[in-house]
Amino acid sequence: MINSITGKLPFSGKWIATATPAYKVPSHGTFNFGVGYAYDFVKVNDKKRVSKSYNWRSLLYKENPEDFYAFGEDILSPVDGCIVEVHNGESDNVVRRSLFTGIPYLLKQGQRIKNGVTKIAGNYVIIKNSDSDGFICIVHIKNNTITLEKGQKVKIGEKIGECGNSGNSIQPHIHIQATSNLDFFSENGIPLYFRDYYELNNNNFELVINPSFPSRKTIVANSIE
Repeated sequence: MINSITGKLPFSGKWIATATPAYKVPSHGTFNFGVGYAYDFVKVNDKKRVSKSYNWRSLLYKENPEDFYAFGEDILSPVDGCIVEVHNGESDNVVRRSLFTGIPYLLKQGQRIKNGVTKIAGNYVIIKNSDSDGFICIVHIKNNTITLEKGQKVKIGEKIGECGNSGNSIQPHIHIQATSNLDFFSENGIPLYFRDYYELNNNNFELVINPSFPSRKTIVANSIE
């Protein structure tokens, strides 16, 4: 049985992990749906801000996903492999990062689960890793941006879609996880490590060569050029 997968970060530019197994396991508070070792990455500017604006309206109202740096950014394949599942056609949500807009949405999560995988994952791609029997699942992809079809081969760094806010998502981000099988509703998550990336520590980027879990709320990048 496959125990883990190692790949490259699935983006270019500077991002932070808001959920990572480096901080806690299960990283999303549960092992259900294979999310025990899952990551959430959001794109930031040099001040670690996730959006172009943040003011009193952000505390009270819904926001446009287009105002967030992550929305529409390319998602890159972290491994060589084959596309085994693709789902598209789910619309992107408005952003609900305030308590006033987020809590009512989260209270309906149980109903979304009952409505099936697509209401949780939104638009998604599953990649069969060529180096193992494991799978990479990337969800919440922007509607109508998935560039590959089921059965196609994919290389590390190849675009597979764009960052979105579909499914059970309140803010544009890349949710990525590794699993041992294709059953969305099982506790099948396995560790996903990343290699050869840069992590910002004490205002200096340090190269992380060995397979590692990116730290929480620390800027990471594939390249610093």
